[in-house]
Amino acid sequence: MIFGKNLKKRFIMASGFIILKDGRCFGRRWTGYDEILKIAIKELYLLENGKDLAKWLETQIPDFDDESGECGWGFYKTSTAEFINRHLDIRSFILVNQELFIKSIFHGRSKLLEFKDEYSPLNIDFFEIFYKMVLMTENGEPPLDFSDWGTIRPCNKTNGPGWN
Repeated sequence: MIFGKNLKKRFIMASGFIILKDGRCFGRRWTGYDEILKIAIKELYLLENGKDLAKWLETQIPDFDDESGECGWGFYKTSTAEFINRHLDIRSFILVNQELFIKSIFHGRSKLLEFKDEYSPLNIDFFEIFYKMVLMTENGEPPLDFSDWGTIRPCNKTNGPGWN
């Protein structure tokens, strides 16, 4: 929910979903979803063994020149000729990639706090909501205490590198 200048409520429908290791869901507008993935990608390239996951995550966001990237919950990715939904379930990764993703978020948060707009156009308050969910997941807190979904949905997919 966003409050405009005249304090009327405006609702923005979530169009990007990141499901964390405990099934907790972060659901927000596609722009924030894409920026969180871009932060993870930047940091994964700097982490040992993170390059393959970074390259795979790049397939989950629009190419720079994709006109359909602003279509909300999904888009046509021209470089792969695929339709991509903005839905990332971390549980579908192999365990090492789950840990790499979380590590990239911790590193990215430090840089976002320090360098702000020079690092990412993502609003730090927006990122802090996601970061709080990550911390709660890592601390083993009940997933429905802070989730954008009211239920835990099972994950029966495999995604990302390393499943061979």
